[in-house]
Amino acid sequence: MCPKCKQYHTYDVIPELPNEPALQLSKDVVENTHEMTIGNGKYYCLNCDYSWKKYRGKKIYEQIKVIHANTGGYAGPFFGVIIDIESLEIDRNDYSAINIETIDTPMEEKIEWFKSELHKCDFVNWAEEYFALVMDGTQWRIQIEYESYCEIKVGSNHFPPKWTKFCRAISKISGGEFY
Repeated sequence: MCPKCKQYHTYDVIPELPNEPALQLSKDVVENTHEMTIGNGKYYCLNCDYSWKKYRGKKIYEQIKVIHANTGGYAGPFFGVIIDIESLEIDRNDYSAINIETIDTPMEEKIEWFKSELHKCDFVNWAEEYFALVMDGTQWRIQIEYESYCEIKVGSNHFPPKWTKFCRAISKISGGEFY
């Protein structure tokens, strides 16, 4: 529902296409696009021409309980990190090391810094899927757990805005590589 006019004549914006309803809603254009971002990154109302993001402000970042972040690709390294914000624990699972290494529990200040970095990346407003039509490359998956629900964001060879900043934040808080 549009927060401005309270109508349901809305759609998810595909950022790779011009924000023109005829193009955004055309099945033919979508099928011929090589890079695609799908679902819940940004919305648009056809009735009042208003656009908005799913979440606003920092409040939603305080509700995150656990983040699971994984990235890797064919014949390359795999990086897996579980950041339990609630219990202040971080686990890394690097298949290149073939074991699970528990990093020292970070200080609460480090977690607050991390949540601030996530906010700068607009992390919770990333779309659900980012795909480019390439055979090999990098696949990634992010799972965000809240108190009563979970969001999953995935990609293959296509990345959200500020992906590099997100990877640097994961690397710094987990004490290891993540790219």
